[in-house]
This record gives sequence, C-alpha cells and structure tokens, in this order.
Amino acid sequence: MHLMGNNRTSFTGAILCIVLVALISVFGLNAALTDNTKIIVLNLALCFFIIMFIFFILLKLLDKYEIKEMKSRSLNERMAAAAQIYYEFKEVDIINNTIRSVIDREDDDGELKVDDGAEAQQHFWDYVNEEVEEHFTLQMKEFVDFSILGLMLEYRVAATTTFMTKQGKWLRARVVRCQQTPAGKVATFLWILEDISEERQQRDALIDVSNRVAAANNAKTAFLSTISNELRAPIDAVLGINSMILAETHEPQTVRYSESIRDASVDLLGRINDILDFSNIEAGKIEIIPRDYDFRELLNELVAMIRPMTEEKKLSLVLDIDSNIPKILVGDDTRIKQIFINLLTNAVKYTVKGRVILAISAEKLDDEHIGLHVSVKDTGQGIKDEDKSRLFVEFERIEEGRSPTVGGTGLGVTITQRLLGLMGSNLEVESVYKLGSNFYFALEQQVIDWAPIGEIGDRAAPAVADDDIHLPLFIYELPEVNVEAGIKNNGDEESYLEALKVYASMVGTYIDEITQYMQDRDIENATIKIHALKSTSRIIGAESIGEKALALETAGKAGDMETLDKEVDGLLERCRKLGNQLRPLLEDTAEAVGEEKTMIDEAVLAEAYEKIEKYAIGCDSLGIEAVLGEIKDYQLPDEEQEKLSALAQAIDSFDFEKVSEILKEE
Repeated sequence: MHLMGNNRTSFTGAILCIVLVALISVFGLNAALTDNTKIIVLNLALCFFIIMFIFFILLKLLDKYEIKEMKSRSLNERMAAAAQIYYEFKEVDIINNTIRSVIDREDDDGELKVDDGAEAQQHFWDYVNEEVEEHFTLQMKEFVDFSILGLMLEYRVAATTTFMTKQGKWLRARVVRCQQTPAGKVATFLWILEDISEERQQRDALIDVSNRVAAANNAKTAFLSTISNELRAPIDAVLGINSMILAETHEPQTVRYSESIRDASVDLLGRINDILDFSNIEAGKIEIIPRDYDFRELLNELVAMIRPMTEEKKLSLVLDIDSNIPKILVGDDTRIKQIFINLLTNAVKYTVKGRVILAISAEKLDDEHIGLHVSVKDTGQGIKDEDKSRLFVEFERIEEGRSPTVGGTGLGVTITQRLLGLMGSNLEVESVYKLGSNFYFALEQQVIDWAPIGEIGDRAAPAVADDDIHLPLFIYELPEVNVEAGIKNNGDEESYLEALKVYASMVGTYIDEITQYMQDRDIENATIKIHALKSTSRIIGAESIGEKALALETAGKAGDMETLDKEVDGLLERCRKLGNQLRPLLEDTAEAVGEEKTMIDEAVLAEAYEKIEKYAIGCDSLGIEAVLGEIKDYQLPDEEQEKLSALAQAIDSFDFEKVSEILKEE
C-alpha cells in the first residue's frame, strides 16, 4: 500500500509537469500566430481539458494495475507461505500427461526445481523408485497410477496417503481434483506433498507413552492376580490346620488363640479376594453369566451369613422384603450375592449401634421381566458431604483416618459399582452424617417362575432384646412429621428417637450455614447444605419439608438464584420451627430417667478416660463415641458432664489433639 501511494504521487507530479509545459507551449505558439486574446484563452482551455481527460484515464489504468499487482503480490506471499509447509505443490494434467510446479522450490544445490512440460506419469514412477522407502513402494505406485487415480477422483474430491522416504522423512501425499471434462473424467488435479516428520514423532511419542501406561496397568493387574492366587493357598492351609486345632483342643486359652487366628485369616482372605476381583474387573476378565436361580434360596443364604455378624455387634437385622417377588429368576446369582454381601457387611462394619435394614421390592416391567429395587440402610456414622466424592475411589477408605480399627481394602463399594455397571445398573447413595446411610440400586431380572418367594425370616429380628421404647406423645402431634414413615426409615422407635434428637441438635447449624451462604451469594455451598437438610428431613419423616428442600436443591444446581432468594427463607423458617418443637428431646429429663441412673464409679470413669485416650492416639472416632455412649448410662458429676460435652464437641470436629488436651486437664 505504501508503494502504491508512492507510484500515484510520482505519476500525478509527472502529469502536472506535462500539463504546465503543454500550456506554456500552447500559449507561446498562439501568441506567435495571433494577437487575439480570446482565441489564445480558448485554445489554452481546450488544451487543458484534453490533457486532464487523458490524465484521469491514465489514473484509472494505474488503479487497475495497482489492484492487479496487489493481488499478485498477495498470492505470491500465500504461495511462499505454502511453500514452507508443503514439500511439493504441483498441477498435473492427466489428459495431456504433463506436470507443472505451482510453487517453485530450490533443490539441495540452491537451483530451482522445474518440472514444467515433463511427462507426468513417468515423473511419478521415477519419484517412487528413487525417493520412496522400499516398504512403501507398492503402496505409492498404486496411489500415483493415473488409471487408478483418475477413477478414484471421479467419485471423491481428494485422496490421501502417508509414506516414508529413503532419507527417513515422513510425507503425506494428497491429490485434489481440479477440473473435469464434460464427460465427468478428471482433467487436472493438484499433487501436494507435506512433510509430517515432526507430527509423526509427536504421535509416536504419545503412542509410546500410552503403550507404557497400558503395559504398566497390565503388569499391575497381572501382579495383583498372581499374588492374590499365590496367597490364597497358604491361607487356606492355615485355616484348615486351625480348624483341626479347634476341633481337637478344649483348652480355653488355645481355643482363644485359635479363634483369633481364624478371624484374622478369614479377614485377610476376604481382602485378597477383593483385590483379585478388582484386578479381574480391570482386566475385563469378569463376565456376567445369566442362569436360572432361586431368589428365595439366595436370600436365605444371605441372611444366614449376615445375621451372626449383627448378633456379634448387638445390632438388629431388619428384613423388609416383598413376599410377592417371583421365586425363580434369571441372572448372575453369584455376582448378585456378592453385591448384597458387600453392601451388608459394610453396613454392619460401620454401625456401632442400631439397625441394618435390607429392603427389597419388585416392579413388573413386562410379562417376562421385573425390576428389583434393593436398599441397604444402616444407623451408623453416615458419610460427610465432603467425603462422598471419595466413596467410589478404589483403595480409598473414607473412615480410615477416623476409625483405623475398622479393616478393609476400600474396594467393596468400588467392586459393587463395577459389577452393577456390568449388569446395566448403578449404585446410588444417600447419607446423613451421624444418622446413617442408604445404598440402593435397581436391577432388571428375567422371570422364569412367577410363584412368590413368601416370607423370608423375621421382618424385624433384633439381636438383643431391648427395653420397650415409647416415643413422646407430642411427636405424634407435630404436623410436619410422619411418624410412621420416620420409624420405617430408621428401623424402630429407638433409632427413630435418636434421629429426631440429631435433627434437633443439627438443624440450627444447617440454617445458619445456609443463611450465611445465601448472604455471600455462594449458591454452590448453599445447595450442598440444602441437600443435607433435605436428607435429614426425609429420614425423620418430615416429607413435606424434604420435598421443598429437593425443589430448592434442584433450583440451586440449575443456578436459579432468584428462586432461592424467594423461597429459601420459608423453608428455613419451617425447619427452625420444627427444630424448636423437637428441642425438648435434648433436655435433661431428670424426672423421667435421673432416678434410674446410678452415680458412676471413679474406677469406671478412669478406665473410660484411658480408653478414650488410647482411641485418640489411634485417631479412632468410632471407638471414642462407643465409650461415650457407655458412660451415658451413668449419672455424672456436673464437672465431668461438662468435660464429656467438650470431648463430644472435639470428636465431632475430629480434633484428636483437643481430646488429649481435655483429658490432661485436672
């Protein structure tokens, strides 16, 4: 553009000089021929207009020339840029068998490569023979054969292939159809070679990394599978010998030692089986094998296996199983049973007091299929919101830092999720910290025999006979609470009463947190706490509050702050009112139970503090809570009651250093 401006200026200056010279010449000529001033002026004007007319015509021609020059320069610049990318860029005339360079390149000696007018087909044969690495020679000869290439380009615009030269360069050859004859035959095409050596190196590097990762995973899987199988044999031998000792000896101390060996071996064998199952799933070696099975028989075996575990921990196993579920189904009963065992053993493992509830119902899908709806609930410690994201991570135990005495590999839930995935289902979880958890899924099964399974065991079989628990009468009068639903959710009245107390103690904290998050316009954390409020409300049977919280949770996930602003205050007010109505459950009703409690013995209290200190060193929150639960059965001096309250607050925050500090205080 700058050059164009200079040309225009020079041209204009030259024209003006010519006009000036011409006018002076005309004036001198007219002055010599005539003395008539009028004629001289007219001749000068006519001369001026003729010269200016010629000037404007020449200016227009200059503009056209400059535009053409600019387009040519732009094209040359683009072609030069393309020359840096493309190894060759040529136009081939199939009909005349000629080739010409679209982009001129220099050869190794600095001389321009010129192929114009060369015989095209022979040029390509020579190129393949001289430049292409022998493993790609046959491929490239077929690619540049005009008889094949012409037919191929009749039906497609372009074709591409890659090959390596004898110098080790990787090139991409591309042919692009340009012109066709009236009969549809290809007349000309572009031949483009692109150097992709660097691109190939990067791709090969990525493939190498991917192969290494895959090899490492395969090696890990093979190692886990091999070591698991190798370890099972000696453990089985230990169990066999130990069973002989238990059968033949009657010495109490030897029996205790032998039982400890048996329990430890069974636990270790279970962990090895988990690792083996997980490695097989990762390697894709586990297949779902459907077959006919008796669902009633599967449930009876399951209950027989789980009930001793609940009895040992003094828990109740509650069976809420639809008696109309068809008896004979089609599915992989081995894997289904494994899923049930994983969920139930986890529930027992993390529940210190209360119930484990197995609920199963059936939904008829069509004349041959049902949907099994399975739920495993517990009244255990529950899962904090921040820990839920780690629930399905392999080898991750969310309670590991808080209860190291609870064993396991952290694979049970992960294996269950993977197995359900292979069956076309998915494991879901709802959990409220300190109230318990609910793991549930739906599984489609084919029906062979629609005869019902009937009753399975006792619908509610407590492991230990509890004293009669009666809910306070005012609970039945609360309009927000469905007592029947609450008892069903918690298993029995005792657990339900504990859930109501937890709600009364925690709802105020939820309200304060949600209010603060709303003031900070933190919709994400506000939604998380509304979810917690929803779950706790549903568990105690506050169904209407739970549904309202669900609607606001959905709005929060959608980013609908306007809806939250309008309706969250109403929800919180209802929750606050219900919490105040339940607060009498938290009061120390000395009139009702104070007289029945005995004053705690100093030795018992000292022993309890020693246990708490031991559990604090091991960061075992469940152990500490179990000890605190035992102490509640006694009447305590006021100063000790304050100390226990401080301990309870510290353990709620998992502040084990604070627990140790409180115990050291005089």
